[in-house]
Amino acid sequence: MKLTLKTDYSLRVLTFLQMEEKATIKEIAEFYKIKKNHLSVVVNRLSELGYITSTPGPAGGIFLNKSALNISLSEVLIQFEDLTLVECFDSKSNTCRLSPGCKLKSYLHKAQKSFLDELGQYKIKDLV
Repeated sequence: MKLTLKTDYSLRVLTFLQMEEKATIKEIAEFYKIKKNHLSVVVNRLSELGYITSTPGPAGGIFLNKSALNISLSEVLIQFEDLTLVECFDSKSNTCRLSPGCKLKSYLHKAQKSFLDELGQYKIKDLV
């Protein structure tokens, strides 16, 4: 499994904001050497989800909401990832002829659940 850049960047932003009380997209982008426009999309999503607060203007910046510290890593991952590992995970688009008798789907579900359960043990506050 490979996490998307959006998930990676979201975890980087949340980690950075634990170290710094306030930051700008430019500061975070320069720190991690990533493009501002990619980071902007992630910051907007994190703001929509309530993990961060973004204040515009010269005195503004991005702030981590204290409540976000107790959010699990799996919760963040679920917000940013498509967890449809294989076609048969989505009943609407599944065209696999083996689905009725195939055990692979259940094995992959168990593996995915274990992965998410493991990340669920760790909170944003544990990243630093």
